[in-house]
Amino acid sequence: MSFFWLFLFLSLLEKDSILEKAENVGFFYKNAEISESSECKESENSICVGHNGRKYSVKRRGTFSAEAKISDKSVRLTINPDNEYISYFLYIQTQNGVHKVKITKKALSLEENAENIVRLQITGTGVNGQEILWGMKLKEAKLQKFSKNFDNSLNLLRKSFKVKPLTSDLSLKETALSSLGKVKKEGLKHYSSKEGSVRHSGVRKQILGENLFSAKNEAEAWKMLVSSPSHLYNLINPQFGHYFYAVEKGTDEVIGAVIFSE
Repeated sequence: MSFFWLFLFLSLLEKDSILEKAENVGFFYKNAEISESSECKESENSICVGHNGRKYSVKRRGTFSAEAKISDKSVRLTINPDNEYISYFLYIQTQNGVHKVKITKKALSLEENAENIVRLQITGTGVNGQEILWGMKLKEAKLQKFSKNFDNSLNLLRKSFKVKPLTSDLSLKETALSSLGKVKKEGLKHYSSKEGSVRHSGVRKQILGENLFSAKNEAEAWKMLVSSPSHLYNLINPQFGHYFYAVEKGTDEVIGAVIFSE
């Protein structure tokens, strides 16, 4: 593995850990700039986080903002959109599944089964495709742990949510390998200015989904995927019946792409 990719991989691991610590103290933005700072100063848009004996400044990028007010019977979300993104989606994770809602107004009130909400996540669609912008954990979730391999873990997960298992589909292999190649070249981007997105791959499917990852090993990758509502949404989506899993394992990292279809 080249020095560049080793540096990027370590940065991704550090970023994920730092953002998790930031969320634990009330900073919920995921599209954030992280910099080491010995004299970190907090503001309305930034927070200071300690990690591995160092101090980091975590500052949200852009002008997108979100606020959640939580009561026993409802969750009220207020967002301030950023013109950088053409659309926004809210993922609502409960113990029974994940619901995806397109955000069409600045204020949303979630009242039905609000007490069962585990995690909320907001994504925006920009020049790199779908990006996670904000997320809040309301409760701990019990999800399927990594078991033997990705394929086995995936279908055990779907069984736990009472949805049909997926069948590996070779017709999706070329698209999955192409996505894997883009991860190696461009990082975790769902849209390429040269090749477009998975929807421009030429595969003849009505419904498509894509999960990308980079982690130390498959077990860590699995944990990251099931802990993110937008990724979990694809993993347990009952509309999907087929998938192809492409993975490249190195000494220090594993990168992968999962393509889903009906």
